[in-house]
Amino acid sequence: MPAIKNKVTLEKTLQRMYWIEAEMEQLGTWEGRIEMMDDNVAALETLSHDSDRHGDIMKKWLIKANITIPEEAPPGLPKHIFNFDGMANQEMFRSIMKYEILAMNVYKDMKNTNSDIIKELLPNEEDVTDFLTDLEQLIKDEDVHASICKKQIGGFTKVMY
Repeated sequence: MPAIKNKVTLEKTLQRMYWIEAEMEQLGTWEGRIEMMDDNVAALETLSHDSDRHGDIMKKWLIKANITIPEEAPPGLPKHIFNFDGMANQEMFRSIMKYEILAMNVYKDMKNTNSDIIKELLPNEEDVTDFLTDLEQLIKDEDVHASICKKQIGGFTKVMY
């Protein structure tokens, strides 16, 4: 059962995903880069470059659907999500991975939205097809990102006292 049940929810979801990709994930990867100056940087670079591309894809659909591009965190999203100060590399990737999985699941929800709602947002049939194709690619990319994070985490477990 799709979680997105109307056009307004789909519009707000697009804005949130734009913000997550364009701002939050970028800040996370840059903050991570400040903290880890070693071989983990290559993995962060991949996440950062893809996040740039994903932000551009979300922006494209916001423009096509005539939805305002957010200039600050949309309601429901924190202004700042990552604080890697004093964390081990594996802990940082564990935090990033949560957002990669969140993004993948939200893109799945968007893809599974009733086609009538998508058509209400994007009346042009070709746009609907392209939108669904983009979402499918985003889902695949986020799955790869989660795998990259898992690889960086390795056998790391956090001991809680």
